Amino acid sequence: MKLAGLAGLAAALLTLSACGDPLPDDEGVEPIGPEVTEPAIPETEPVEPPPETEVPIQPPPTLPTDNRTSEESVRPDSDTLFY
Repeated sequence: MKLAGLAGLAAALLTLSACGDPLPDDEGVEPIGPEVTEPAIPETEPVEPPPETEVPIQPPPTLPTDNRTSEESVRPDSDTLFY
């Protein structure tokens, strides 16, 4: 277990030391192609949102009241029972 940890640490150190300066210096190299400039954004007037209109809020529909007795509410509506 200690040997595997030591090997992993050694591999990590070797990897980090190999990546000191992976890219060459760009000294003396001229860019190829035309220079790119940012496009100018035209000034526009701010757009105001349309005025908000109030929508009438309707109350939720109510369920009809159940006028059955407790015995009637327990009794099934049909004689067929589904198992």
